[in-house]
Amino acid sequence: MELKKLVDISPEVYEHSFDKAALSKLRSLPGFDTVIKFMLNWSYVKWHLVDLQGSNFHVTRESCPELYSLVKNVGSTLDVEELPEIYTEWGYAVNGYTTGIKENTLMVLYSGAVDLLSESQLRFVVGHEMGHVKSGHVLYHMMAEVFSTMIGFIPLGETLLAPIHYALLYWNRMSEFTADRAGLLACQDKDEAIKAIVKMAGMPIKYFDKIDNAAFLKQAEDFEKISSGIMDAAIRTISIASSTHPWTVFRAGQLLKWIESGEYDKVLTDYAGVPCCHCQNIVVRNAKICNVCGLPPFD
Repeated sequence: MELKKLVDISPEVYEHSFDKAALSKLRSLPGFDTVIKFMLNWSYVKWHLVDLQGSNFHVTRESCPELYSLVKNVGSTLDVEELPEIYTEWGYAVNGYTTGIKENTLMVLYSGAVDLLSESQLRFVVGHEMGHVKSGHVLYHMMAEVFSTMIGFIPLGETLLAPIHYALLYWNRMSEFTADRAGLLACQDKDEAIKAIVKMAGMPIKYFDKIDNAAFLKQAEDFEKISSGIMDAAIRTISIASSTHPWTVFRAGQLLKWIESGEYDKVLTDYAGVPCCHCQNIVVRNAKICNVCGLPPFD
């Protein structure tokens, strides 16, 4: 399947409403900007990045050309202008993460994601992380990553900063839904995206060739139904309050809803670029002039 390159696409186009609402609430909290500025100047943040870069494998065009090319292609597909530095970290979680600050953004892929996923499934995971980069999530993710560790070192931090701490963790979970949509736009294969999530959920390797997407999506639908009562909702909220990620089956359910709404196909249609008839450069559908050859692209 030939992938469509998306052109001039803003992350707001596919942003999940949960993400948007949670971020708005987070930014409105008193003292949030002050905390962000304080933590950015904290030496722990710099130490964390140095440790990551010194401990993991740096993926470059020379050191690992195949993986580097895949990540670069995903960035191009999603119209991400500045690619993060790419690292792999040993571990068989089928996942990755992004971290860092604006001038030093890092994408880290676990070895399990590279080894256990098909190319299209890996594009989903890479696209998910690239979605965080495109949406500007990385700085706040960095904050969520270190906040729990460092909050105890701040005088009265656990008391005074609890509202910001839990609001940050809640937004972090909600941002995953937007990133999953970016992952789907990167791989452009609904079945492969769901299979990637199935593997994240813990499907044993020996059964990978028997993955049943329909059964997993039924599990996601059932999960929402059986935990929709007031008491169940309270239990759900409390049980995941300190987590940085939503439940995996819930993520699959939210992605399915987006697909079934028709919005996914609409985004692909509206933002897929087309080649200039003169130089084959990819341009937006309504372009009057090609930005490479300078000629009308659709003569």
